[in-house]
Amino acid sequence: MAKLFVICGHGAGDPGADGGGYTEAERVRALAARIKALGGSEVELGDTSRNWYRDGGISRLETTAPVVELHMDASGVPGAHGAHVIVKKGFEPDEYDRALADKLAAFMPGRAEKIVHHSELANVNRAARRGINYRLVENGFIDSEEDREKFNGHLDELARIYLEVFGITASSATSEPEAGASGSGSTGFEGGTYRCTVDTLNVRDEPGLSGSVVASYHKNQTVVLDSWYKVADGYVWGRYTGATSGKLRYVAVGRATGKPEADDYLVRVE
Repeated sequence: MAKLFVICGHGAGDPGADGGGYTEAERVRALAARIKALGGSEVELGDTSRNWYRDGGISRLETTAPVVELHMDASGVPGAHGAHVIVKKGFEPDEYDRALADKLAAFMPGRAEKIVHHSELANVNRAARRGINYRLVENGFIDSEEDREKFNGHLDELARIYLEVFGITASSATSEPEAGASGSGSTGFEGGTYRCTVDTLNVRDEPGLSGSVVASYHKNQTVVLDSWYKVADGYVWGRYTGATSGKLRYVAVGRATGKPEADDYLVRVE
């Protein structure tokens, strides 16, 4: 039985907020995909092709699991940053709300209030009328370079915060290949936004040349890699989570020389 139901904000043609070349709808779906991938059957991921606000989906949702709706904020105000949790005005935050607010504030600080009450948000009200255990979370400001860097470069860490709060063990993490950590391995690799420097760069379903090609990137396209890496077949392999498939995908960043090189296939830009 699922311990957490995850809804992604915006989508179905609505990009939400934007900043730094990213959209809110795409980023929260990348986060949701990692929560699902790491949480397995204990996480139920709501249909990511929908706009749950526009189609009123919460009014018809049948679940006994606590619900989290993922968003990112935007303000246009220089220096605004940080994550917080939104609950229905008049409701007392429960143990999930408090734990999530505390951990997110430590991960992505900057908000004056970790928990905020609202009465005008449609899905907040819909969930309250249905008696659904619900909260909306702003995972930082997408127009904050500081928050984007933390979100993009530490996506799995952020996903694990949600799993820990709702009592879910990140079971799939133990089945991943042995790999280095961000910035600390012999390759000097770190997560973030990377730009493709070659005409075609294959995306594979395993980190190595034996993996099947499932997609490709082309020159000047960008991809956000998490902080995981592996050296295999003479290359440094990075990974990301497919926004549509929710599956881990792997790309060769460059030759395994022990440091970033000018002729790497992917060059970090952020």
